[in-house]
Amino acid sequence: MSQSALEVSSTTDEIDSESPLFRHSKRPQWGVGILTREGPKARTYQFESGGRRKIRKGYYSLLETADDLGEREDEIRDVLLEQAEARRSGGARTALEPVASFAAQLDLFTTMYPKGFQDPKWVEDHRGGEGRALKRHRTPISREAREALSSERCEEAMSAGNHSELGKVIADLLARTNLVPLSFAKALKGLDSKETRSYVTAAVALLHGEGRYHDRFRDYLGTLSELFEGRPKWRSATVLSGLVHPDSHTVVRHSAFLREAAVIAPRAKYSKRARPGAYRNFLRVAKGVRERLVDAGHEPRDLLDVYDFIWATLRGSALEHLGDD
Repeated sequence: MSQSALEVSSTTDEIDSESPLFRHSKRPQWGVGILTREGPKARTYQFESGGRRKIRKGYYSLLETADDLGEREDEIRDVLLEQAEARRSGGARTALEPVASFAAQLDLFTTMYPKGFQDPKWVEDHRGGEGRALKRHRTPISREAREALSSERCEEAMSAGNHSELGKVIADLLARTNLVPLSFAKALKGLDSKETRSYVTAAVALLHGEGRYHDRFRDYLGTLSELFEGRPKWRSATVLSGLVHPDSHTVVRHSAFLREAAVIAPRAKYSKRARPGAYRNFLRVAKGVRERLVDAGHEPRDLLDVYDFIWATLRGSALEHLGDD
């Protein structure tokens, strides 16, 4: 391919953590790349060794999916995302300063719960058992959410036009967990029929729609902003996916997650209110914590366990105990 068809680009758009990885069939020395921007006449990719490259329309077929990376895929994608974000910000961002090491978090966790996530006190405090479910218990509310908001039930309700009924189900679920402020559940209950239809349509698309999660989350945030006049807060924006898809998505609690980000991904971009790109980075933080916990011999059940681990070890009242003998 001639040099005229390949030009270094200086622009970067927000990219998605679920995006596939590619290799350029004529430039193997560039390594693996990820799509960062698509325009009407060209696509821009970030490559491991080739840097930022613009591929003009007509040459897209030279990009082949890199489907042989195995366990290295997520690691390579994370590196490419970091490179793309640093380029967009004009260089490396100032790193967040950690308030404690992960080892200190782990020490505090095992002091409180000697058997980790299997400790009876952890189960009592965070998961729930056979007794009455409390707002802090994750297992019963997640199970109920996965059943009540399954793709089959959502499709059935939408096809029958039962938006109001499904909206009530969502509001009732959220009123019974402390993962989100009660005020959000009350706000959902206060929507009129037209507003409820809009909300439910966006919620179902978020949970079970087609296309990239990044785009669905962006559209969901747009609906929340229109209904409640303002950029949504993190827990309100992420609670549904965290409950219905607890293995792949997380509820975000901004204060504690930002402290954790200083340990896991200190140079990534985060925001005070919910944004798609910042969610991608917070999700990377949660998954990074899960990996470290597994390596330490404490495998969480899901990302709800990870959420509670982060909150239990990095909330304000816990900070004074980090590093105590």
